[in-house]
Amino acid sequence: MIDRPVFHPPAALLQIAERLEGAGCQAWAVGGAIRDAILGLPRADWDLATDARPEEVRQLFRRTVPLGLDHGTVGVPGEDGSMYEVTTFRLDVETDGRHAVVEFATDIEDDLARRDFTINAIAWRPTTEDLRDPYQGIEDLKAGVLRAVGEPAGRFEEDYLRVLRAFRFAGAYDLTIEPETESALRSAVAHLGRLSAERVREELLKVLSAEAPSRSLQMYADYGALDGWYQEIAAAASGHGWDQALGAIDALNSRRKFLRVVRVLLCAGGDEEEELAERAETLLRRLKFSNLDIRRGTHLVTHYRPLVHPADGSASIREWLHTVGTDFSRDLFRLHFAAARAAGSDDSQRALVYTWRRVHEELVEGSPVSVAQLAVDGTDLLAQGLPKGPLVGLMLDELLAQVIDAPERNEREVLLESVRELIELGGLDGLDGGPEE
Repeated sequence: MIDRPVFHPPAALLQIAERLEGAGCQAWAVGGAIRDAILGLPRADWDLATDARPEEVRQLFRRTVPLGLDHGTVGVPGEDGSMYEVTTFRLDVETDGRHAVVEFATDIEDDLARRDFTINAIAWRPTTEDLRDPYQGIEDLKAGVLRAVGEPAGRFEEDYLRVLRAFRFAGAYDLTIEPETESALRSAVAHLGRLSAERVREELLKVLSAEAPSRSLQMYADYGALDGWYQEIAAAASGHGWDQALGAIDALNSRRKFLRVVRVLLCAGGDEEEELAERAETLLRRLKFSNLDIRRGTHLVTHYRPLVHPADGSASIREWLHTVGTDFSRDLFRLHFAAARAAGSDDSQRALVYTWRRVHEELVEGSPVSVAQLAVDGTDLLAQGLPKGPLVGLMLDELLAQVIDAPERNEREVLLESVRELIELGGLDGLDGGPEE
């Protein structure tokens, strides 16, 4: 016999539920919050299911947000500042493996019947403390089992994203997949290509939000789910490097989801940094990451190696900062720290700590490592008689090289004097009157 769980939802959610119930509507807490509460895990996002139609919900509350009216979801801001989703009971009337056509229902049991796994088909009514668990999801949670609601093959055929959700739940909660569900899942993997890139990407990011994503990612590899959307890294999943990558991903802070994405990208292989970066960019574009994320991801992959060395001098450290960019230096060290922690190498971690302290000193001191930090700019060079064109950029690069080597030279008059000397001597390739003539 399973002990009856005790729930402690936010007061703001209870207020919303009481408003709905006071208007003669049902209000049931459903979804991940119920599942996690049964497991004794903290959960921030509580949702409600109701027999009220979306227009009724919008009339009951002074402020609402239409989050998905076609599917019955209305956002209701709580007094605690959080947004709570209130969704009308639904029935699936037509599915194609990607999308569902739904109609509204009047009974919570109908709504639970359309859910993917038994652990997600549990509902609790705060005002009456009635608990509905028609598919014994609580028993499955306690037994550590992931089981589809109803007939597994049909459940996956309704929406193939449930394959990836199965990996996420089984990995995050350390669940064993029930045999019939597993058999249907293996058959459904071949249809993952029918999903949209956006849904696949968001599911990956949810996986990477877990404390230990490695279990779910290993299931991606074991079940052949990498072959389509993640083909650049599929080959790596059978090698020792994959185990190292999974360990490093777990070692990265769970709040840094995109850095975990980058660590996955580092498995894309390639003989040269350019080839690795190209493969990483292809994968990011396939999953429709933003242009900003694509630039950030490919830059970090490109400059992951070589990292600045503990024996490097200060000028070499500044040159490294110039090459990788100060905004990326911390993330590169985070990636290397994670790799060292995963490998259990105390020596590597000590070396990284020492090296990072030296890099941090340069950052704190504001040592110039980019043209933008020079005490002069292009306008100053033109005023010295340098002609407009590419020579201005060449001169700024030369001045930056001087300053990286000797930061004390980053003073306006010192740099302008150097400019005048170089112009007089023709000290830049291509400068009229230079040595090449």
